[in-house]
Amino acid sequence: MILISQDRRLTKAAREALEADNTAQRLNLIRQKVFIRYAAADAITERLQEALEDYPTEGDSHILIWGPSGIGKSQIVKRFAKLQNLPDDPRASKANVPVLVVSMGPTGSARGLLVRILGQLNAPYGKSASTDTLYPDVLRLLRTSGVKILVIDELHHIEKGNRKQREEALATIKLLGNDLGITIVGCGTIAALRTLRWDPQIERRFEPHRLEVWGHNEQTYGLLNSLETCLPLRHASGLSDDKIATWIINDSEGTTREIAYLVRRAALMAIRSEKERIDLPLLRSLNHVRPSVRRQREDVLLRAASLPPL
Repeated sequence: MILISQDRRLTKAAREALEADNTAQRLNLIRQKVFIRYAAADAITERLQEALEDYPTEGDSHILIWGPSGIGKSQIVKRFAKLQNLPDDPRASKANVPVLVVSMGPTGSARGLLVRILGQLNAPYGKSASTDTLYPDVLRLLRTSGVKILVIDELHHIEKGNRKQREEALATIKLLGNDLGITIVGCGTIAALRTLRWDPQIERRFEPHRLEVWGHNEQTYGLLNSLETCLPLRHASGLSDDKIATWIINDSEGTTREIAYLVRRAALMAIRSEKERIDLPLLRSLNHVRPSVRRQREDVLLRAASLPPL
């Protein structure tokens, strides 16, 4: 058993794994994608709790959580839904689902949304049923399931449709709020903000909450400190130290997903190399490629693939 200083901040799981001195257990713990609390996430969670307590509404008080891909929008709403004691087993009865999370789907259509709601509630539906046919069934099921907040992830997918399809999707969302007295929570990129502007009436009903990329500030250092408490490494790394934090912020380009991915990779390497801490040389040895550079390289490959043969 390894003895750890009691003043070192570690989660209970990280401390237990480290004290057990079980390498496999430590590696498995690091691979788990745990939710890290931070101020902006807590503020949104508090707003969602208020919306839950405000049920029923007049159908005109909705929430939009928007920001770049990988910033953590979906994680916040899914964690909130889980905290409402939703069944973990998708086959379990969903008689009481205060918060239901669905995706807008790849086509962004009204019918696609209704089908996904029915699917989440394990309800059968006709494969050829129209939007008008499906809508009453969705209303009935949402009422009997006790839904008070409907989260629609990937809201920006609505933009993929033509004008008529966009109007139908937005009208359906508006009707769900009106008919059920529930809060609709949309999640998406900046395109979701633009999507809502197709219908000024529904746009006014959505209260926007923006999640920004992480920068060189105290909030980011706090996030890195919180991440470090989850790592069962034998030595403290000091992820919020200026040089290490600067490297992580720059190479992740400030998205929550990329920061967490980088830290997990580095922690796994720290154990395997027996270094047992994350420092700058170890981070550099990962040969991490920034997201924007990866995209540039992919763009080059795509352009090359579309060239006619010589």
